[in-house]
Amino acid sequence: MKLPAGAVGATARLDVVRISAGPERWGEPMTGDVTARWEGAEAARALALIGKFPTARQTLCGFAPGWGVRAYGADPAAPPLFEAAFCYGCDEAWLRGPAAPEGPGPPALRLGLPQRPVPPAALPRGRGHDRTMIDSIPPVVPAGRMRALNQPELPLPGGMLLRPWSADDAPALVAAHLDPDIRHWNRPSRLDLAGAEARIARWHERWQAEKAGTWAVAPDGGRAVGLIGIADIDLVGGSGEILYWLLPAGRGTGVMVRATDRLARWAFDDLGLHRVRITHSVANPASCAIATKAGFPLEGTMRGALLHADGWHDEHLHARLRTDTTP
Repeated sequence: MKLPAGAVGATARLDVVRISAGPERWGEPMTGDVTARWEGAEAARALALIGKFPTARQTLCGFAPGWGVRAYGADPAAPPLFEAAFCYGCDEAWLRGPAAPEGPGPPALRLGLPQRPVPPAALPRGRGHDRTMIDSIPPVVPAGRMRALNQPELPLPGGMLLRPWSADDAPALVAAHLDPDIRHWNRPSRLDLAGAEARIARWHERWQAEKAGTWAVAPDGGRAVGLIGIADIDLVGGSGEILYWLLPAGRGTGVMVRATDRLARWAFDDLGLHRVRITHSVANPASCAIATKAGFPLEGTMRGALLHADGWHDEHLHARLRTDTTP
């Protein structure tokens, strides 16, 4: 990831931020709590590590909560020189601030990362942290386990199944990206057939990269009527996030409740995750009902967490643990 060399050299302090929302106005820092503060050599080591992140194809979700670092110069009262922010919802990284290559204003860079950004725990620790304890915790799921699994077909009751997407499903994906309900809640960009085929190919690449798994919801031997996937997979931390949508042909059948439960059981029993979450706008009761019926109890509300066409929406957070009772 290309950082502004002059500003890196002038950095005296880094604040590590757990991002909870985007900025109120372009050019301002992301909203979030400062979880650590690094100075001097600690800050330099962290910036050197971030600078080694390779760039890749863009994968945008509109920027979900994540984490970032804010670089400050010698004047503690001055605004940050730049902020490098990493999304939890996709592989997007934003570089913004007065020292960013294109100056203040909208994000100067949007960079896809082929591997999940290194979380703060993997960077040099600030004061008050026990690095030995962190290093002694093994990953929940060993790297390579997901890649070693062939993406399975998962049968559902009623003659439906979850199966990997294929190029033949491109027309269904195009239709989904034109559907007003799917566009409202998922904010997808419009796709033509070539773009849909490329998107499906990227989903297979993300499986190999152990970042996400995406399935078509379809009748056995039939065309896709929906999508379900588990994204933001963190093998080290043992977590992921389920997302879903249905075309009109699949709605009202209860299939997404069964699909969500089945995918959660695969994530726990086959992949080995510990916790799977679902988030959705509080104004989307259908998604809330699916999550609850599939055994994902409501844990709370995240304020102003996602920007839709009609403004910022609060989001419900649901989650299910591997140890929870199956619904």
